[in-house]
Amino acid sequence: MADANTELTLDALHSAIAGQLAAAFPSFKTVEFYRDDESESIPTPALLLEMSEAEPAPDHDAGTARWCAYVRFEARVILAARNSRAKLEVRKAATSLAAFLNLRHWTGISADACQLIACEPDAFTPKVDRVEVWRVEWVNLVMLGASTWHNDGTIPEQPFYAFSPNVGREPAYVPLIES
Repeated sequence: MADANTELTLDALHSAIAGQLAAAFPSFKTVEFYRDDESESIPTPALLLEMSEAEPAPDHDAGTARWCAYVRFEARVILAARNSRAKLEVRKAATSLAAFLNLRHWTGISADACQLIACEPDAFTPKVDRVEVWRVEWVNLVMLGASTWHNDGTIPEQPFYAFSPNVGREPAYVPLIES
């Protein structure tokens, strides 16, 4: 798991994903999260992103009171179906995106590498019939929120320990490292 003492917000994670995908795929005219796809035409080629789920991952808890979760993302690769090559081109774009995402670490973000889940055709919406759409889905293991450790930036210089049932009794604590 990534650094347990680095705070991660969904805003930072979303921003990193959208920015790094836009930089890696400059041919996409649209790269954004949560676009209202039915209210207006979408400039294509497009990459529409959304976080679809956050599932608890208690086996990865680092004991920092942060919420450890598998955060699932979806990217819809949308190409205009102007010619007979659109079906192949959308598949090429989707598999290129999947290859880029495979084990990707987001720069500046404390999270585990992307784990691909799917790269497949997507129905998208019945109102849009002049586009080809494929969906690429992945998950990142993240720890959300602030850590209860080192909130003021101070790193303990002399840690102590004790064994139960003596925890909490001052004389029972022993230096972890003898000075």
